[in-house]
Amino acid sequence: MKPIQVALIGSGFMGRTYAECLKRYVQGATLAAVHGGSRAAQLAHDYDVELIETFPELLARAEIDAVLIATPQGLHCQQVIWAAQSGKHALVEKPMALDREECAAMIKACRDARTVLSVIQTWRFRGTVARAKKLLDDGVIGEPRMIQLRTLFPKLNLAAKEWIKQSESGGMILDQGAHNFDFLRYFAGSEATRIFGRVVDFSHATYPFPSAMAQLEFQNGVLAQTWMSFELPSPGVSNSAFRGLVVGSRGMLDIDGYGQLNLAQDGQPWETVWEQPAIDFQKAPLAPQRLEAFFTQVQDFVDSIRDQRLPSVTGEDGAAAISLIDAVRRSSQTGLAIELNRPAIQDG
Repeated sequence: MKPIQVALIGSGFMGRTYAECLKRYVQGATLAAVHGGSRAAQLAHDYDVELIETFPELLARAEIDAVLIATPQGLHCQQVIWAAQSGKHALVEKPMALDREECAAMIKACRDARTVLSVIQTWRFRGTVARAKKLLDDGVIGEPRMIQLRTLFPKLNLAAKEWIKQSESGGMILDQGAHNFDFLRYFAGSEATRIFGRVVDFSHATYPFPSAMAQLEFQNGVLAQTWMSFELPSPGVSNSAFRGLVVGSRGMLDIDGYGQLNLAQDGQPWETVWEQPAIDFQKAPLAPQRLEAFFTQVQDFVDSIRDQRLPSVTGEDGAAAISLIDAVRRSSQTGLAIELNRPAIQDG
């Protein structure tokens, strides 16, 4: 079977991340071209691939099988729809889109075209998180009951992501919330039925919606909460960039996305199951320790095309996270809990 030809859309930090993944780690696929962004020419040169100047020209290329979209979220909906209409499969960065209506349009376009649509959710593929989910699925801590996730940071330098400073791009509740709400839903193994939350700005940050808290209830009875903030006083809080706790009926999982995975079972002390090798984001952003989650998900996308199966993260998964973010916004505006996905009451 010939390699899947993937065109990269977007040339920023994440564009270079995916170029490295496709060039060095992903099997059965080839980085075929680069398009979009002020750094596209340099990125194409660095990876010795073609620079395609316009999106219509790229979509007209019959040899290109798929696009990997690493552009600002405000562009995702139209780019995915155009790709689907041209018969191209699409892997799109999170957040999937600006709102659930855009997500629905993207899903419909890909369904109508019978093309694969997958959404980047690399935390599912990160070492501690992936191992924690397997322990949960294997029944090591019993049935899930309660989940908490904290993602807490001091003020960020967003010079490379100028669009996040615009309210219409969703701000930090959309950018970070796409990760957080996917995590809660993934570990609950169910759909949320009720959500109450607040989105606030304590420090008048240069980016909108920098802090939020939300409480969720799921159809299977799981309770969950998330706390995200990008306005902690410096130096911030240690081990809180991605820290989750999953409480089961027979044990608990303490998940540090950048550190240790710890397990406690009934009557037993905490034990370290696995530890993430250190990631140096400044000096070695393209080292395999950082790239592993990214190239593992890209590999899954490529394999789903080759094997004619659903990807591990579907368009519906990406849309579910956006729907929860939309609900938190509504809850914050109204001061009320939002009812979601309530199962129908059966007569008798």
